[in-house]
Amino acid sequence: MNTNGLLMVLFEALELKQQRYYYHNTLFTGMAISHTDGVVTSRHMYKDGVKECDYEPPYLNKTTHAILDDLVDCTTDEPMYLNGEKYTGIIYGIYPKDRVSSEDVFIRGMNRENTHFHYNSTALHELQIETIVNEQLCIDEMHGWDSNGQLEYWNTGIESTKGEMKGRISFRLNEDFSISFFTITGDFNKVLENSENFTCPYFPALKQVRQLNSGPIDTFNINFCKQLWAHEPVIKQLIKELQPAELAISDFSSEYLSLIQYASKHNVNRLEVFGSLEEQDRESLTSFITQQCPHIELIIYSS
Repeated sequence: MNTNGLLMVLFEALELKQQRYYYHNTLFTGMAISHTDGVVTSRHMYKDGVKECDYEPPYLNKTTHAILDDLVDCTTDEPMYLNGEKYTGIIYGIYPKDRVSSEDVFIRGMNRENTHFHYNSTALHELQIETIVNEQLCIDEMHGWDSNGQLEYWNTGIESTKGEMKGRISFRLNEDFSISFFTITGDFNKVLENSENFTCPYFPALKQVRQLNSGPIDTFNINFCKQLWAHEPVIKQLIKELQPAELAISDFSSEYLSLIQYASKHNVNRLEVFGSLEEQDRESLTSFITQQCPHIELIIYSS
């Protein structure tokens, strides 16, 4: 996994001239992979054409070896097999013929980390990581960047090792770097509490975005879960800071009314409600909007 935009190529793509290595007629800075019949034999770091040191991935102790992707059985997505056995190690995807386009970690055949790179750029394109925290919890991250290294989306969740969702925060950006939507689910506060443990921490990521565009966001999504209401003050603070034009909520209940009223005072002028609503709840919500927040456009999507 490389979070700094490291250029990765096969060693045979380099050209030696006057004791320095070049890649496409440019002094090479990055990582070069040497391999024998698809099995990686070395990974070296180069700077301005000169080898500096060996490259050791931070997850090296979790893997037994590294290979190019043409060695594995790709007839199914997962589990991944090598020589008839579930593969544990790193798989480098090569595209085009000399560039490393992805760097994936597999444990017992299952993909646990994957990094994708922009073509003709040293910038990361997409990073997806699953990390086991302990016997009860695991973290999944998915982040994306444009070819200039600017963040495009951020998505991190806390789950139980049984696959039950605990909490999630995600946001995606428009082309002008304003936030198109910001979503919270369940016990999202656990994401905030563990931010510094993520490869792309929440607070620095959001700070970067807000420095580029600190205006109101498009949509604030709330995916209902009982744990949410334990963090109502945090939700209100987010609404106050982000000033969303639209509030979108799932599985409406009367508990939402005070939050809707609060949001109406912080820029929200459109409310979208998703999920099944009893006729009584529909009438109650419609009446509330008419009487308390008449400036809000209400749209109900019944399943």
